[in-house]
Amino acid sequence: MLRLIEETDGLWEHFQEGRRSVRAPVVPRWERAARLRVRADGSAPPDGVAADDLVVRRETSFDAFADGTSIVDALSAEVSSRGLLALVADAHGVIVHSSGGEAFPHQVSRTRLIEGARWDETARGTNAIGTALVERQAVAVVGRAHWEQVNHGLFCYAAPISDPFGDVLAVLDVTGPLELDETSYGVAVRSAATAIEEVLRARAYSSSDAGSLRLLSRMIDRCSVPSLLIEAPGHVRAHNLSAAAELELPRGSTSVERVFGMPWEELVLAARSGPASFETRRRRYVVEFEPVVAGGRVLALACFLAPSARPRTPLPPAQGPVQIPISAFDEIVASDPAVIHAKRVAASLAPSDVPVLLLAATGTGKELFAQAIHRASTRTTHPFVALNCGALSGGLLETELFGYGAGAFTGANPRGSEGKLTAAHGGTLFLDEVAEMSAPAQAMLLRFLEDGSYHRVGESTPRYADVRLLCATCRDLPELVATGAFRKDLFYRINGGNVRLPTLRERTDRLELARALLDRLVTTPARPPGATASSPRRSAPRRAHLGASAEAWVLDHGWPGNVRELKTALAHALALAAAGRPASDDTSLELTRDHFPEPLLAFDPTPVDHRPTSRKGALHTLAQEALARAGGNMSEAARTLGVARSTLYRMLSRASRS
Repeated sequence: MLRLIEETDGLWEHFQEGRRSVRAPVVPRWERAARLRVRADGSAPPDGVAADDLVVRRETSFDAFADGTSIVDALSAEVSSRGLLALVADAHGVIVHSSGGEAFPHQVSRTRLIEGARWDETARGTNAIGTALVERQAVAVVGRAHWEQVNHGLFCYAAPISDPFGDVLAVLDVTGPLELDETSYGVAVRSAATAIEEVLRARAYSSSDAGSLRLLSRMIDRCSVPSLLIEAPGHVRAHNLSAAAELELPRGSTSVERVFGMPWEELVLAARSGPASFETRRRRYVVEFEPVVAGGRVLALACFLAPSARPRTPLPPAQGPVQIPISAFDEIVASDPAVIHAKRVAASLAPSDVPVLLLAATGTGKELFAQAIHRASTRTTHPFVALNCGALSGGLLETELFGYGAGAFTGANPRGSEGKLTAAHGGTLFLDEVAEMSAPAQAMLLRFLEDGSYHRVGESTPRYADVRLLCATCRDLPELVATGAFRKDLFYRINGGNVRLPTLRERTDRLELARALLDRLVTTPARPPGATASSPRRSAPRRAHLGASAEAWVLDHGWPGNVRELKTALAHALALAAAGRPASDDTSLELTRDHFPEPLLAFDPTPVDHRPTSRKGALHTLAQEALARAGGNMSEAARTLGVARSTLYRMLSRASRS
């Protein structure tokens, strides 16, 4: 269970005042509430639904888990006997059932812990019900970890109830006054939610074409080949000893991503396409699937790994053992809706061999996305090879991509040279700035995409390679196609799916990204230019954070170089701030605006108004916070932010002009 508490005294007040350097687990949840613009002070809002709507919601929620209502009743009776409050909220955070609360009736009324009240995060910020819905896991929010000050005297334990397909039906919650808090209530809530889910799952199996879970598990256990039963939404429910040994399954629960390197939805799509090939560290298999269908949806997949007659493709020694990442996209830090959408699209496309076109400005992280797609694909154990088409002229690009034969040109290697296609065989080839390809190179690439064959420059013998192609460009490809600068037939071949990445200036999570990049710089300082992998890294402070003036600049700067520029600016600021710092001093280092480099290139400072949270609003809020801390003194507020008084006036007036 995720337990959120105020880890240090005064943390809630410091956060409300804009001092957000402490990275306790509750802080990102508060940041989410701040982005939702939920008020943290004052009385609980009278936000709820009408009586008729409440009746419909209550009936819908309880009908969904009718077989588990006795479990809810037992929990409610136990909690109510102790004067605490037992709640059931629907999938939208509206309380549809309440029981008990005699130990704190005034707080129940004052905080609106009543039927019909909304407790999702958009209405109440960080709280057990709303946060459990967002994070889809059991959550404890204790005392001052609540976003709203009116709830600071409460403890709340909540656990979502999901149907057998992973869709949240409702949330169970136990709430009471802080003086009666016991962690055992959290165990009871989570156990009750799990018990209801098991009842729902058993009912789904009984209505499926498989008959029962027990029968399926016995069949899996007795199979002579490695076999697994994987349930929606991606949990390995059963496996035999052969599968445990061959797949090196850990004890306890594990996920479909750990086994096959793809999410549940992609595995279901793969199953519909028939048997699929799969490699372990020992051998190659053909995976045969038997779906278990209930109510027209796939409830589970029985997976049988039959040894393949085709020999396993040997891995280069440098690749080492097969490691399937838990989540290939976790390295991409983002809470911006556009980036989250891009991650979802990329993750959905990753398990297939569909070519993907990444559309983004330079420095936005195109190669980071390409590497994540590769890691999440079935080719993750094979090479990822990147080539920047804009860095090479036409002839050089052709020889680099396709290779060349012996004596192909003056000064050529007498033995010829293998190209990037050969190097990427079995894996992924990433072509950055693909719009810069010459016409001959475009024709050669199109031929390869047709049947996998190509010729090295200066040779007539055909060669073959099996690669998955990813491309990226910051150019307007449709416009280039219209003018004839880029082949239309090639465009349709490389645009199997496309992922659009926003510029850094458009992103609403610039501060979150800057803090994450700063943390990485501190924990993994960069090597000097030209250093090798074995060279020592430069020393860096163990802790650092952005001061108010630095945060203001991160929000206000146009970032024409995007994330690449942000990384460089943070490294510059960290180096200046750490200069002359004693090695024994491990206090957190504050970066200010003065530590960042002065921009040398002009940029368009016009904010992008179509984003969910504009830069105008963020700067206006930052300016207001600084002014409040300075007691209304404009000069002091401007000094704190590291800006001129005239700039502070503009920051304060932006929201009214937007």
